[in-house]
Amino acid sequence: MQKLFDVSVIKTLKDGITKGRWSLEDLDEPPPGWTECVLNTKGNPAFPQGYQGVKYQNLARVKEPKPPEEKVELTNPKDLPPDF
Repeated sequence: MQKLFDVSVIKTLKDGITKGRWSLEDLDEPPPGWTECVLNTKGNPAFPQGYQGVKYQNLARVKEPKPPEEKVELTNPKDLPPDF
């Protein structure tokens, strides 16, 4: 499920770039809310090591992952009733 979400976000960001809603360079800068969260952890006793979460990256610059390979499990003859 996580990979599907990532692909959806990547497509949405790239679609916004093609429609002129933002540029690729606009997405290189972290959004203000993310920056505020990082800054709020500095000096906060609840976060003695500071921010240790996900590092910001421009997902529009990330290559889309290949779709997962679909596999079909064949029925094992041992799984069939003995009458067969």
